[in-house]
Amino acid sequence: MKNFYLLFFIIFFCTLNPRISAAEPGFFFQTLSNKFVDWVFGRIDTYMKDDTSKIDKNIDKENIPKSLENIEKKVSISIDEIVERDDTYYKKFSNIPFTGHIESYYQNGQLKIIGEFSDGKKISKWVEYYMSGVKKSEGHYNKGKKNGKWLYYFLNSKIKEKQFYIDGNKDGLWEKFDVDGSIKQTESYQNGKWIITTIN
Repeated sequence: MKNFYLLFFIIFFCTLNPRISAAEPGFFFQTLSNKFVDWVFGRIDTYMKDDTSKIDKNIDKENIPKSLENIEKKVSISIDEIVERDDTYYKKFSNIPFTGHIESYYQNGQLKIIGEFSDGKKISKWVEYYMSGVKKSEGHYNKGKKNGKWLYYFLNSKIKEKQFYIDGNKDGLWEKFDVDGSIKQTESYQNGKWIITTIN
């Protein structure tokens, strides 16, 4: 009903305006059309502003995840852009411990290292490659410390060394291999302490 009254008012205004009433009939309808378009876009603009204000009011800034507070946490950068200070890694020229994905490449474009950081500490799986593309080593970090099984490879992709860690401490049976795959040496550790070495 309000829209009807508004349309009536526009028509009434146009008929009273001397410039409009003296013009050609087409000018009247053009003017009416322009005013209607202005009204429509005015309504849309008002709606958008109202909608935005509602969104702003509903944002709980205290509950924004920390991962969204630091833009560094969304980027993937080269490990060459990372520096270490006091066992914590930072992006160059930043005092915020780095969190994110890192990669490093050889000059020939081959991937060299790939890994993850969280609050300045190495986490998750890290893999290193030879320049040829053959895997060189792989293992996991937990809060900056090696954890679980770590494997090191020869250029022929055969295992060179097999190591085990618990929170950065050597643990369990460590094995060293020859290029042909035969075991060359074993070492035993418990909670970081060496127990025995056996050479074959």
